[in-house]
Amino acid sequence: MDTKYLYVMGSESGVGKSTVCMGILAQLLAAGFNAGQLAYIKPVTQCIAKQPVAIFCKQTKVPCINIGNLVFKSGFSRDFIDGLTKPCDELLADSVASILSIGKDKEVVIIDGVGDPSVGSVVGVSNVDVALSLPCSVIFVGKPGIGAAIDDTVLCVSFMRYKGLSNVGIIYNKIPLVALAEIQKYVTKRLPELLPDITLLGFIGEHQVIDARWIENSGDWFNSYIDRQTLLCNWLGITGHGLS
Repeated sequence: MDTKYLYVMGSESGVGKSTVCMGILAQLLAAGFNAGQLAYIKPVTQCIAKQPVAIFCKQTKVPCINIGNLVFKSGFSRDFIDGLTKPCDELLADSVASILSIGKDKEVVIIDGVGDPSVGSVVGVSNVDVALSLPCSVIFVGKPGIGAAIDDTVLCVSFMRYKGLSNVGIIYNKIPLVALAEIQKYVTKRLPELLPDITLLGFIGEHQVIDARWIENSGDWFNSYIDRQTLLCNWLGITGHGLS
């Protein structure tokens, strides 16, 4: 089976990567995929708190690993440099193996990144290092704003490209609703001039309340900002299941 791997990276921790992962899973289910054809994994993490996407996966029965085998606990970098952990190649191989394992016989696997694209570089297991070990597309989740948001996107995407990643789509998340139209107008105008080869997939408004009902209806919420056909079919190249 030609499994599609989608790696979701972000500008920083807390920017809304996991929420984007949940929205994409909801779109895939709405498009006709059954839960057994999908998977979610966060192979490397700094945070062990349960995220809404893990609750969503449990409710929908999507196979899920929300805490991978590599956790960057306090002091991990020092231990690595002192030679007290596995070497780079083994740490990377373990992370990739966990992704391939949950991805066996799946059609789409959503990989949730940790921090910004370079997090983990010190131990040779950055988001980009993991993504380059797989045949995957990448979504970069940018922070809200105009100038600083564009600057940060250029920095992060330039690093990703320097390392060899291509097929990068951009989603901006957690945008104050009162500023959504203005931010969309100016970012849509300027970003393609700076990064002409990227695909700007959309802008997501900030919602303060995240509860069980919100998680249950996350597909409708996500689709109101990110068009399912554009994301899944036109950009990711998924056909069938009601997509063309």
